[in-house]
Amino acid sequence: MSAFTPTLTPRGPAALLLLARLDSRRLPGKQLADLGGRPVIGRTIDRLRRCGVVDAIVLATSDRPVDDALEDLAAEEGVACFRGDGADVAGRCLAAMRALDLDWFIRICGDSPFADPALVDAVAETFLRDPAVDIATNVFPRGYPVGASAEAVSRPAMARICEASDDLAWREHVTAWAYEHPHDFRIENVHPGDERYQGLSVAIDTPDDLERARRAVAALDDPTAATLAEIVAAYAKTTG
Repeated sequence: MSAFTPTLTPRGPAALLLLARLDSRRLPGKQLADLGGRPVIGRTIDRLRRCGVVDAIVLATSDRPVDDALEDLAAEEGVACFRGDGADVAGRCLAAMRALDLDWFIRICGDSPFADPALVDAVAETFLRDPAVDIATNVFPRGYPVGASAEAVSRPAMARICEASDDLAWREHVTAWAYEHPHDFRIENVHPGDERYQGLSVAIDTPDDLERARRAVAALDDPTAATLAEIVAAYAKTTG
């Protein structure tokens, strides 16, 4: 595990956990694919470096040889890397929290090169506003595009999720159990208050997604600093 210093916050040490593995069924190796001169996950890291509330980044991948290249990339990018179970993603997150001494974390998917730092900060601020909150999220219900998701999760909540079921159908999705049992958790949602993002995706899951993302990057003046609204507008041009 790489050297690591968490972000200190009023609710204790925290980090952005960037979850990734390279054996995607639809697009293997997508996180390392070229996206306008940077790897897909490199673009995610570029944008996450602009977060203001939590700025410590950990690439949390599996401990299988197939994902060795992600650990190499983390070293090249100067971010920490944690390696854990490949299929049990919830368990990997909890293990990372314990190993890195985190009281909470913000979950970001590694196939999200357009992760929005302003939105990540809004989720973090919602989590920090009330110490009783277990999870702050922008996906319950989803109000933002797929690929702009962020979830802040406390360590006790993550432990309860992992204790609730050992079924990988639940544990491969970090917060699915909590969303299915919302009365057992204090969940706060960040929502845009309108329908402009409904049904949109800026994630990369398929070869077609990657080509659209490449066209969107080419249409943006600065893909690292672009707002979510500018990114969505660039995506609209790819289908115009």
